[in-house]
Amino acid sequence: MNRMSRHLNVTEQANLTNLKMLDNSGKPQWFTVLGWLLTALAFTGNIFIIILIASKTRLQCITNWFLLSLSVADLGVSLSLYPGLYFCLPNVENGCHHILLAIFQWVFLYASVTNLSVLALDRYMAIVKPFVYASFMSKNCVLAFISMAWILPFVAGFVPLTLIQTKDGIRYFTFVAAIVFELIPWVSLLLTTIQLLFIARKHVRERSAVVKQLRYNDSTTTGTENTPPLRQGNRARNSIAFIVFVVTFYILCYSLTSVKSMCQFLPFCPTPSKNVEQVQQLLLIANSAFNPLVYGLLKQDIKREISKLVHCGCFKRQLSSFQMEQRC
Repeated sequence: MNRMSRHLNVTEQANLTNLKMLDNSGKPQWFTVLGWLLTALAFTGNIFIIILIASKTRLQCITNWFLLSLSVADLGVSLSLYPGLYFCLPNVENGCHHILLAIFQWVFLYASVTNLSVLALDRYMAIVKPFVYASFMSKNCVLAFISMAWILPFVAGFVPLTLIQTKDGIRYFTFVAAIVFELIPWVSLLLTTIQLLFIARKHVRERSAVVKQLRYNDSTTTGTENTPPLRQGNRARNSIAFIVFVVTFYILCYSLTSVKSMCQFLPFCPTPSKNVEQVQQLLLIANSAFNPLVYGLLKQDIKREISKLVHCGCFKRQLSSFQMEQRC
């Protein structure tokens, strides 16, 4: 009896240890903490960007409309991806529509990819072909690009519902969707980033050559005469840096997803482990959480509005404390 009780105590302690390492959804504790932390960052950051662009008339330009659409897609990713994994999947037997949840998850993920592609195309045309961009990118064109960036993911997400009875149809459609929404954007955005880096290097060299030439022509040249080329170079460089950082982080975060999707159709690829799937999910959420930080740090107009809000808040606090001192 003593041996049996000791064995039960050891078993209970082992079960308690396992329960401590797992949360309610059966996931490791580190995955739960990182998942909710990244989800909160993605939700807060994208909500802030959406409200900021929608409320500030100065920010309502062509590029920021694409940015607003991308923030809405990233907000959908933050609301559907990890909360769905945490609350819905463990309760499939209790009526959770996991198929519908998976559809909305991939719709928002694909919408994030298409909206990023449209944003990258907008910045690429503005930098490489500025005169064509000025005549081509009208309000109707912006609306058409944003509509296309949302219609295609919704079609790709809900078409499998019509093919649910045919396994071959779902397999072929999944293969086509993986190529169209994962592989092609990943490769094209990678090539675009490389070309933009070469363009940025070229701009730096041209700007330095212009400044040297101006200083050589007139050694008494004032700072105001050198300002225009410097400002133009800074604008181009900031625009390139902004889109390069966003696209580079997308390439890093979606690389595992692209490889995993392609491996589904290759016989020699090994089956991914649970840790690989969890890292993949965290990377997808991290991409949506990272984008608002880049907007706030590298996009000059948004950075300017954020600094105004911060200075205004500090000024109001100082004014209220000064008023309290006067009352005392």
